[in-house]
Amino acid sequence: MEFYLIRHGEADMSHATDPYTPPLSAEGRLQAERLAEACACWGIQFLCASTMRRAQETADAISARLPDILRWDLEELEDVTLDDLHYEPTAGQWASTWTEDQRDRAFRQVWSRVMGALARIEVYAMAHHLERIAIVGHGSTISLLLLNWLGWDWRARSRLEFAVSPGKSCRVIVEGERVRIDWINAL
Repeated sequence: MEFYLIRHGEADMSHATDPYTPPLSAEGRLQAERLAEACACWGIQFLCASTMRRAQETADAISARLPDILRWDLEELEDVTLDDLHYEPTAGQWASTWTEDQRDRAFRQVWSRVMGALARIEVYAMAHHLERIAIVGHGSTISLLLLNWLGWDWRARSRLEFAVSPGKSCRVIVEGERVRIDWINAL
């Protein structure tokens, strides 16, 4: 099974009223178009996307290029948010302002929901003989997925960081217990 982990296109933070809803920038829309073309070349059969706006706009470009593709939009694939701290009153809406303890608690929550989503995706893909799956997400969710395939969990995120820039992707090939990660950053 091949998983293509796609980070959403570049977001336009100048038009965001909060950190969770920025639209794609002009460059982000171009990145989404290039990703859509790449998905067509890769033969993607199943598209899963975070429900956050920037991921949705990226996935929309892919769906427009591949109108018959099976698509799931999953809240479980959303970036880390204040919701993951259960609206802790001492935490601001920007994750960059959180304490290390708050980040750890939030990432533990994100880990649970992302791993649940991955299990559903894998079971469905196996049952329907789908071999090439694209997941459009965020730096945090892509990092957690990669940690999982490397045999670690959310606690390793502070020691191992993956640089997946907006509009970039990587391929994870899973063959039984063997996992291969290819960086595809030349889009």
